[in-house]
Amino acid sequence: MTVFSKGITTSRQSGIFLLFLFLALLMSGCSGLQTVQFKINSEPEGAHVVIQVKRPDAPGTDDWIYMGNTPIRGVRQLDEDKTEDATITLKVMHTGYYDQVRKWDGESFWSEAVERGFIFWAPELVPQPDEK
Repeated sequence: MTVFSKGITTSRQSGIFLLFLFLALLMSGCSGLQTVQFKINSEPEGAHVVIQVKRPDAPGTDDWIYMGNTPIRGVRQLDEDKTEDATITLKVMHTGYYDQVRKWDGESFWSEAVERGFIFWAPELVPQPDEK
């Protein structure tokens, strides 16, 4: 084992180099993937929440993804590069109430997510009239 003048062995130096190489590759592979925190509530609670990321350059990207029932406190990973020109839509649905929808373009979505640190929405659901 060769020892350098600063006391670092070649095997240790190689290990450090490999660690930095691994971290650089890991970061470059996930460059656009960002974690977004969501805080969604509704009045009344228990509403179903879905999200849609619709991209104009990718037909068939308009599927709705179920997030759960309100109140929601969770995270999702979204690719910032693929949502820059997208329309991001949240929809809250509850039986007996009208659906509530909130939309962002990619730029405003990321602006809110970064500035606040999370996406917050708390709609008050409007009851549908009883059909008699």
